[in-house]
Amino acid sequence: MAFTAETLLEQLTGFTPGSRFAVAYSGGLDSTVLLHAMHHALTLAGHAQGDIPLFSLRAIHVNHGLSPNANQWQRLCEQHCAHLGIALHVERVKLDPHALANLESQARDLRYGVFERQLEADECIVMAHHLDDQAETFLLRSLRGAGPRGLAAIPKRRPLGRAMLFRPLLEVPQAELRAYAERELLAWVDDESNDDRAYDRNFCRHELLPKIEERWPAYRESWQRSAQLCAEADILLDDLAAIDFEEAKCPVPTVINAKKLQELSQPRQRNTLRYWLNLAGAPDPGWNVLTHIVEELIPAALGTQPEIRWHANGASVVLRRYRQNLYLQRVIENIASLTPVDWQPKNMLHLKDNGLIYSLATEGAGLRVDGDVVLKLRYRHGGETCKLQGRRTRTLKKILQDANIAPWLRDRVPLLYCDEELVCIPGVGVCEGWQAGINEPGWRVIWVPPDAAPER
Repeated sequence: MAFTAETLLEQLTGFTPGSRFAVAYSGGLDSTVLLHAMHHALTLAGHAQGDIPLFSLRAIHVNHGLSPNANQWQRLCEQHCAHLGIALHVERVKLDPHALANLESQARDLRYGVFERQLEADECIVMAHHLDDQAETFLLRSLRGAGPRGLAAIPKRRPLGRAMLFRPLLEVPQAELRAYAERELLAWVDDESNDDRAYDRNFCRHELLPKIEERWPAYRESWQRSAQLCAEADILLDDLAAIDFEEAKCPVPTVINAKKLQELSQPRQRNTLRYWLNLAGAPDPGWNVLTHIVEELIPAALGTQPEIRWHANGASVVLRRYRQNLYLQRVIENIASLTPVDWQPKNMLHLKDNGLIYSLATEGAGLRVDGDVVLKLRYRHGGETCKLQGRRTRTLKKILQDANIAPWLRDRVPLLYCDEELVCIPGVGVCEGWQAGINEPGWRVIWVPPDAAPER
């Protein structure tokens, strides 16, 4: 069946009246057809309601400045939108000239960044990815060893920032789009970089896929069906992971019970880990990292403290095994030695690269501070001893161990001194002689470690 504005309108039946659309408009064949067909389809929808506009439409053009013809493409987009009476937002982006090896990815990230900034909460960005794009993506991801989620290829809908992304052409071959453009006498631009075989996608498009089509003409539809099956398999894996995660989760979202995970088969361990890491905001670990976690961190002996780090999408995280749990954190810098700092419990103090410290007023408990006492904050330097209220004198190292302070936080715990006497270990206890008595005012000192949760 030929692609028309009427067939496109059928794809929009799930949108409520008043929906606002923005077409990602590059000026190329695909987006030019999409913009023209969207305009026609929304006009038809309005006619059916007595010429009352049901939807709004605008376009967004991103000028990457990569081609010497980029400004000419922008002018063509401006002219086309003016002819159709469609508002156009144009934004120029600047790519890093030192990152040429990753130019495609960089350009894509910048383009999607523009869309996220521009779109309102109730808008929908409409993109012109089609059946041939889906086939190319399926092939490229299979060559990279992707699993079901990756082989599901390009999703038809997904959130994009506060808005929604919609791809109505995923079942339409590009030949149908070209036929539409020729019927409607549309003008579009041809990006000269699309002929450069140095790019993987262009090599597949011009070298591999024509040969595949000679022998298997229906490969696009077959791969589309495979992508759909992979998408369904991914949903089932997520359902299973949610069940397993319920048994292994901890109250803190960035902690998971390694002992519970070990009761599962290794494939289910990887599946649950992938699910948890995504919930916790970690970058995608990939197969090799997941395998390392399953084979080395989870079965590690309790006395060891193994860890693994990975970096992706601008985020660096570390996963540590401590006792029976796995702890996920973003990578934070080691702290420098702290020159003693005067501090009064009534004040909140932000510590350089080390979170903050504050106190809550209490009575009959906590740290007793007389009006003329000056407290100082310091960090460990080794060899400290302390006698907590009602306890015997022990080394600070042993006290922090018994308080279940994670090893990577022990050197970061701020210590409260009066002159040269250690009087309080925030979150652990108050030293002998400094505990508020019955009916005496006191302070419960709280240290909030640096935000170690991965950033989304």
